[in-house]
Amino acid sequence: MRRRVLGWMAVAVVILLAGCYGWLSMRPKPLRVDVSGPAGRAVDGARAAALPPPAAAAAQPTEPGDVTPDIKDYIPPGREPEMGEVIARLRAAGVQSGIAAFNPPGTRPPLVGIAVPEDFPLPEGYVRHTQTTDDGQRIEPILMFSPDYDFFDAQGRPIQVPENRVVPPVHAPPGLNVRMIRIPPPR
Repeated sequence: MRRRVLGWMAVAVVILLAGCYGWLSMRPKPLRVDVSGPAGRAVDGARAAALPPPAAAAAQPTEPGDVTPDIKDYIPPGREPEMGEVIARLRAAGVQSGIAAFNPPGTRPPLVGIAVPEDFPLPEGYVRHTQTTDDGQRIEPILMFSPDYDFFDAQGRPIQVPENRVVPPVHAPPGLNVRMIRIPPPR
């Protein structure tokens, strides 16, 4: 009985070791980024060996044995990179996910429109549009025309909806106090 248990334990150890070897051999090879150009470009294999090491190569890795390049490896100590710069370099390296999936700050400024209180019942055809600033500050909701609705004046003529769909004060629904929102200054 004891031999049988030891045999099964030996089989389990062999399977465990084979799994560890398989997992380690399947890890992707690190990608180096050539930062000598204005936006950088991704390289691999033999070309990566010819690249100079990152500026902060002496920096400690985040984990022992971690050789994954980090943004801090390419930025001089004490300098905070702008988000637009980070996104541009990631996209130039072929990264389209994570923060690189977002547009750089300032690409799409917030819309200014009529403030809509949370307790105001919206008539059919109107929507409450919420936004935030590039630095994450909440902006009051504004009134917009719904894209799924056609608008007509009192005589039955179509109302020209602005391209950005923001409701101008002349088309505010009855009972809504017309007050334009204020975009908070950057923090």
